[in-house]
Amino acid sequence: MPQRSDQRTRDSFADDLTETLQDDAETAEQETHSSFVQRAKHRAGSIFSPKIFLVALGLLGVGMFAGNAFIPLPVLDNLAGLLGVFAGAFALGLAVERSTVLESAAAGAVAAGLTALLGNLALTAFGDAGVPLAVFGAGTGLLAGALGAYFGGDLRNGLTADV
Repeated sequence: MPQRSDQRTRDSFADDLTETLQDDAETAEQETHSSFVQRAKHRAGSIFSPKIFLVALGLLGVGMFAGNAFIPLPVLDNLAGLLGVFAGAFALGLAVERSTVLESAAAGAVAAGLTALLGNLALTAFGDAGVPLAVFGAGTGLLAGALGAYFGGDLRNGLTADV
């Protein structure tokens, strides 16, 4: 007896169910992948913020320049710049509600490393002492930026805590 087109056999129902389950599994896999990517982006953004890094780089660069330009330490030029990096990172840590230690450390390393590299351009271009000097400058800038942001955030937390 011929079947009507609106009636289903067991095989066609099973095939439709299998296709539906496969589609649901693919959709769930895509949602899991997209939610994993979103969670990873959110975590990375909560650990290291590129926007705050750029602000820190500008602020610490200005601090490095101001320290070298206005603090009269003729023998220790880089120390005056590191005081400027520390002050800039301290101000950033005091102003921003979340921890900015990682961003300030990276920005301090870039600012101090570039200043040491460009300040001793002749050693960098013609001698072997330029690269270790830049690495030392980046290391001290990293330390000054991290300490400044830490102490600024610590002061902010102390000022805003309930007594």
